[in-house]
Amino acid sequence: MQQILKLDSQFTSFLTSLFPHNQFFNLFFSFFSLRGSSILIWIIIIAILVIFEEKRDRKFIIYFLITFLTTSFLVNIVFKNIFQRPRPVFVKTSAGKPTSKISNCPTDYSFPSGHATTAFAAATTLTFFDKKRRWFYYLIASTIAYSRIYLYCHYFGDVIIGAIIGYLISRLFLHVKNI
Repeated sequence: MQQILKLDSQFTSFLTSLFPHNQFFNLFFSFFSLRGSSILIWIIIIAILVIFEEKRDRKFIIYFLITFLTTSFLVNIVFKNIFQRPRPVFVKTSAGKPTSKISNCPTDYSFPSGHATTAFAAATTLTFFDKKRRWFYYLIASTIAYSRIYLYCHYFGDVIIGAIIGYLISRLFLHVKNI
């Protein structure tokens, strides 16, 4: 298990070095993290869909809320307290120098990432009802998930497992819808 955690930490360090840590990217990724609440981004997207789309059926809003709230509860209340993985404190940059966190991350546990879970649950739900924009929804979800790594709030494994959980829970609710 220690080897997996060490590999996860090393891969996280690599991923944090993909974009330079400057004011522009710090602000860009902080926007997608929104200091702990990415639901605002999804509400804006849903509002745009409701206002500009000709779809009369608004059931997707109910499914969005169900999957978003369910994944948020499971991850933040249940899973994080079961696994109790601490958040990253210092990450080595590509130059090998340790650097501290850029943002004020929550102080709760790290695994799995609530942002990644809810982002992929939202993207999966919206994609089910609007397939032509699936690339856009998953791009937003991926950006939200990566922002948590960039800002040193999560390890890569936290984000990947969170994304998988969000996707699976959303698919489960959507499968039940079709029964």
